[in-house]
Amino acid sequence: MIPVLVVTGPIGVGKTAVLHEVDSLLVAPGSCHATVEMEEIARCWAPATELARSAIAFRNLAALWSSFAAVGADRLILSALVEHRSDVEGVSHAVPGAVVTIARLHAPLPVLEERIRSREAGEAVEGELDGARWWMRRFEEQHPEDFVVETDRPIRAVAEELLRGAGWLA
Repeated sequence: MIPVLVVTGPIGVGKTAVLHEVDSLLVAPGSCHATVEMEEIARCWAPATELARSAIAFRNLAALWSSFAAVGADRLILSALVEHRSDVEGVSHAVPGAVVTIARLHAPLPVLEERIRSREAGEAVEGELDGARWWMRRFEEQHPEDFVVETDRPIRAVAEELLRGAGWLA
């Protein structure tokens, strides 16, 4: 069995920052693991890729996991936008023996808006804000997660709670 922790949440909630902190918490005691941002491994700008982006991501994840497992990784942390639990079915095909736990990061809308405004400029701000609001509504309607972690506090506390919720930290 391969424990897989999928970290999801709206734009601006801090998925990337939390993944980096989780990674450092696991590295310290010598945990053999891999960390992947699904959005990054799905970047492909070619004709007809829009509809196939998730298939590309899972194919790439399978190749990455094979390499990670070959050097001893025994667990995986993924960052991904997950609207429905079925959105992560491809993880089980990419990572044989995967036992998937989905954790949703949450912050109040004013916090998300502040974070987005601090990192984006110009016209991109409104698009990111619209995306954050849309994802917040979807998460509240769909509840794809196994548990929720609030992110409007120090990042280390968020990462520790995430790992405790996944059963990876005592």
